[in-house]
Amino acid sequence: MNNTTIKLNDYLTLNSGVTPEEGTPVYNSIIEAFKKGEVVILDFKGVDMLTTAFLNVVIGDLYKDYSSEKLKSMLVLVNYSEQTAKRIKKVTDNAKLFYKDESTYKKEVEEVLNGSN
Repeated sequence: MNNTTIKLNDYLTLNSGVTPEEGTPVYNSIIEAFKKGEVVILDFKGVDMLTTAFLNVVIGDLYKDYSSEKLKSMLVLVNYSEQTAKRIKKVTDNAKLFYKDESTYKKEVEEVLNGSN
């Protein structure tokens, strides 16, 4: 199996990933490599700051079409800070819950936002 290394900093402005829109090209590159059966090495070297909004697109959206087990075997994260690790964990935990039962999750969030719960 071939590897593809994606250097996150090649996609960022000023070493920071902030908006969901900034994450879309990274997500698309990951999906392209997955479709070729390649393992993706996502390299965080030189990245100063990432928001959960950015990471939701880059990593969280992968759970829409791939199981945790598949992602563990196909996606390798390297050179990330402790702060980034915490954000990635938050994003992946939320994505797993969301994509496990999307309609129920959306309904519960709506109820909380509307004060129904």
